[in-house]
Amino acid sequence: MVQKPVIDKAYFEKAKKHLITKEQRQKAEEEAKLLGTAMQQLLPEIFEDKRAIPNCFLRGALFGMVRKGRRALVENQPIFTMSQYEVAFSGSEMDQNDLELWDTLMYLAKEYHVDSELRITLYSLCQNMRMPDNGINRKTLLSRVKRLAFGQVSIKTNGKEYFGSLIDDGYIDDDGDGKLVIRYNKKLAPLFIDGDYTLVSADIRHLLGDNQLARWLYNFYESHNQPVPFAIDFIRKLCRSDSELKGFKQKLKSALDEVKKAHLAVNLKSKWGYEISKNNYLMVYPKGKTKRQLEIFSKF
Repeated sequence: MVQKPVIDKAYFEKAKKHLITKEQRQKAEEEAKLLGTAMQQLLPEIFEDKRAIPNCFLRGALFGMVRKGRRALVENQPIFTMSQYEVAFSGSEMDQNDLELWDTLMYLAKEYHVDSELRITLYSLCQNMRMPDNGINRKTLLSRVKRLAFGQVSIKTNGKEYFGSLIDDGYIDDDGDGKLVIRYNKKLAPLFIDGDYTLVSADIRHLLGDNQLARWLYNFYESHNQPVPFAIDFIRKLCRSDSELKGFKQKLKSALDEVKKAHLAVNLKSKWGYEISKNNYLMVYPKGKTKRQLEIFSKF
């Protein structure tokens, strides 16, 4: 009869505790290193006309459509998004204008070589947002800053999870030079890791004006090199439209035409185009029709 080895439970509990402590220490060291690095060094290359945005912001309803006067306040609300992401949000629903402010703040972090906080006049921020400098627009921008600061987002992707606000906070320094002060959330930087972000054209976005759907569509399809067909109803949910399917289809066509015009205005050689099947599937051709896409779309 073979005698079973005696298991020293106390030893294994001690070893387990040591392992957890080691992992906690390593995590704390990584976080300290992250927080000790200048914000502008944590970001990829960003340009005045090309803004870097994590794909998880572009491929779902986190920055979806919000009708005027219908901005809902939600708590731990699951966000409809592409399957590779799991997103939840608490706060006032955000739209494409909030996303534009956020990516402008990221650009300014690079442009001004920001360590942890940005100091900027509201006049200058209006200029960078391509908005006329007036009282209404200044108030509007401050409202967007508050949404970015107080909204809490949870994003799971590639086995990692980020949760927190999109910026740490913002305030007007009345005791100093009267500038708007933005404190960045450096823990957001991992969302740019592994190239999971897209450079979007600030010029094309500006040409789309206040058309929220057109701006969302531009961003979404810019994050795909050769997109596959998507059901129109799926697109409707991804952009958080509250329109009925029939009405949304008409708005979709109009918005897609606007995106096509904007592409041509920036690049006369643009081959950006789209088709909608009889079964209500949308296929977008970012660089013109490819053989592979045509073969796929023929099945829809």
